[in-house]
Amino acid sequence: MNEKTIKKMRRKFITIAMLTLVFVMLVMGGTIFLVNTVISIKNIRDTTSFIINNNGMIQDARVVYSLSDGIDETTEKEAPDDSNKYYNINDFFVEVFGSRNTDFELERFGFSTRYVALCYSGDYELTKIIANHIKYINMEDAEVLGEFALSSGDFGSYDNYYFQKQQISDGGYIIVFLESTEKMHQNNRLLFSALMLVSLGIMITFIVVRILSGKAIAPEIEAAERQKRFITDAGHELKTPLAVIKANTEMEEILNGESEWTQSTLKQVDRMNGLIKNLVVIARGQESKKTERKNMNISEVVADVSKTYRAVATGSGKELLQHIDEEVTLTATDAEIRQLTILLVDNAIKYCDDNGTIEVFLNSKGKRAVLRVTNSFKDGKGVDYSKFFERFYREDKSRNIDKGGYGIGLSIAEELIHSYGGSISVSWNDGVICFTCILKGG
Repeated sequence: MNEKTIKKMRRKFITIAMLTLVFVMLVMGGTIFLVNTVISIKNIRDTTSFIINNNGMIQDARVVYSLSDGIDETTEKEAPDDSNKYYNINDFFVEVFGSRNTDFELERFGFSTRYVALCYSGDYELTKIIANHIKYINMEDAEVLGEFALSSGDFGSYDNYYFQKQQISDGGYIIVFLESTEKMHQNNRLLFSALMLVSLGIMITFIVVRILSGKAIAPEIEAAERQKRFITDAGHELKTPLAVIKANTEMEEILNGESEWTQSTLKQVDRMNGLIKNLVVIARGQESKKTERKNMNISEVVADVSKTYRAVATGSGKELLQHIDEEVTLTATDAEIRQLTILLVDNAIKYCDDNGTIEVFLNSKGKRAVLRVTNSFKDGKGVDYSKFFERFYREDKSRNIDKGGYGIGLSIAEELIHSYGGSISVSWNDGVICFTCILKGG
């Protein structure tokens, strides 16, 4: 596992941890707010029911309008009441962090229950208005409230009022509007407090998780760097004895002629050199930086590699076909696309059935390039394809050492594709194995 992979896993961990935290905190905060709201509404319903059961007359209530008694105090001019002002988040921050002077001389602070009861006859004529500690009620306001309640259900809300409607014994109706500004303010305070705590908790957790995860992966990054240096250094050190072995073997052939043993030795030396080269490539990662990539026509590169390997396929008794769209462009480098195509085509030729067919497809899909390489593979049923990109993996029956290769070509291809933010997958169907690469550009 290299440094890039470790950091990618760290980012995934932080993302998952933060999303989990946000979800849990929102669920907890939402549940508390919901429970508080349900309890508040229950209390409001109990209060309005109590007022209705007492015919609207509780706590020094007074009749401000009566059709039968000729009372009408709703025409009195009063100063506007701002007690119903909507409570917003600015009010919350002023209360928490600022200062607000409370005028305890205002009459409304001495009242525990503020309501208006409207009585209607059977033909929906307003007959009586009972007010409790709400001075600023007039006929127009009462009619608006009443019409809304009569056209609604038995319980609901209007502005900062909750109302309950009930039919009385004489066939008429009584509607109680309970002024619930303070309860709404309490609910809003709870909501804003929860949101503030959630936001603060998320920020603190993100900072802590980022710091601690960075410290946690530091040893892993250091170990990956040491492993990378070891493979690179070991590769360079191994080249010298291999070169000596190869030179001595070639000299042995010059002096005593070729033999089965000298050819076997040279073959294994070449394999070792190739293996070391590929291990160093993996250890170093993709050294080409994204800034070095440029928009290019990768169709030409893929077509050139396919043309080159056609002779190799023919020499093995196989056929290589290409289906390459023209002008497939991608932000890439010639060397990377060429290496990727070589790895896939070479792998397909090695493990293609005798007298089989290899096909190379290239087309664009939106801003992405799709490269597919298929080959005949009759024994592919039941194979665990998820392991094909593991380093040094070989499927027992057909992916054996006699085919050549080192078992890490597909791993290198996967590293290349991931550097483009893409993906590689393998599938088998009806005797054909297919490697599909999606490249998103550098």
